[in-house]
Amino acid sequence: MSKSKYFDHDGVPTAEAVRVLAERHALRMSAPTTFVDPAPPVQVDTLWRGLLRGGQARILVVRATAAVQEAARRVQASADVTQLLGELVVNTLLVRSTLSPDERLQIHIEHQGPAGKIAVDAWQAGGVRAYVAKPQAEKREFGFLVGAGTLHVSRSVGGRSYASTVTLDGDGIDDFVMNYLLESEQILSLVRSEVTVDHEGQVAHALGYLVQLMPEGNRDDIAKVLDNLKSIGPLGDGMSADDPDGRLWANAILAGFKWDQVARESVAFLCRCSRDRMLSMLSSLPARDIAELAAGTAPLELVCDYCLSKFAVKPAELRALLAEPS
Repeated sequence: MSKSKYFDHDGVPTAEAVRVLAERHALRMSAPTTFVDPAPPVQVDTLWRGLLRGGQARILVVRATAAVQEAARRVQASADVTQLLGELVVNTLLVRSTLSPDERLQIHIEHQGPAGKIAVDAWQAGGVRAYVAKPQAEKREFGFLVGAGTLHVSRSVGGRSYASTVTLDGDGIDDFVMNYLLESEQILSLVRSEVTVDHEGQVAHALGYLVQLMPEGNRDDIAKVLDNLKSIGPLGDGMSADDPDGRLWANAILAGFKWDQVARESVAFLCRCSRDRMLSMLSSLPARDIAELAAGTAPLELVCDYCLSKFAVKPAELRALLAEPS
C-alpha cells in the first residue's frame, strides 16, 4: 500500500489523520442543533426523532390528535375510552418508530376492567388504527376502565413475528409500556403521553414523547433528562403555530446535551381492512363452518373491528371458497 497524507504504508492512520478527525469532531459537537425542515403545521399529525450526538439516547416526539379523534369516532368511543385509546395510540406510535422502518407493531391489553380488550396496530409511515371491546364504557359507572391483566406486544417483519407478554404494572398506559420496554426488551425508557378530551369526546390534543437510553448511554443521562423536566412545562404548551415541533421545549428537555433532529414521518389513522382480506379470513375457517355459513340465502355481513366498515358476502361467494383447492 502506498503512503498517503492520512495513512502510512501499513494502512495505519497518520497523526495528520487523527488531527483532522479530532477537529471535525470538535466542530460537529459545537455546532447548533439541526432540524428537519419544514415542520408541518401544528394541526397536522407528525412524529419526529432526535439523537444525542454522543449516541447516549434518542428522543421521539409525536402529535397524533387527528388520528386519535378518527380512531375514536370509528369505534364510537365514549370520552373516557377516547382518552384511554389516545394514550395507547401515542405510546404505540412512539415504540414502533424505535424499530426498523418496515416493522409492524401491535399492542393489546387483556384485562378485567369495564373497557374490555384494547388494541392498537401501527406500521410503517405512521399508519395506525385502534380497537376496544366496550367503547361506551365510562369511569363514572365503575371508577376505572382498566383492571388487572396483561400487556401483549407483537412485532412482525418479513413474514416473521415476535411476541412478548408482561403483567400490567403501574398507574396507566405510560407505565405499562415503560415496564414492557424494561422487562421484555431490557431498554430503559421514559414515556409520557398527553391526551386531552372534553366531555363530548373531542380531542384537544394527543401528544407524547419517548426518551430512550442507547448502548452508549447510562442511567445518569436519563436522570439528567428527568431533572430537566422539573423546570419545563408540558409538551402541549411547547407546541404552537410558531413552533409546531416544540423545538424550544425539546432543547429544554435536552439541556446539557448536543443533539439533532434526524428524521420525521407522518401520522394518520388508516385501516388495513378490505373485502379481499375478509374473504381470506373466511377461507381459513374449517370447511364445515364455511358450509354452514353458505347454507342460508341472505348475504353474510362482516364488520371490521377497527373501523366498523361493513362487507357483504353472498352465499355463492362462500360456496366458491369451498371449491378452492386447499
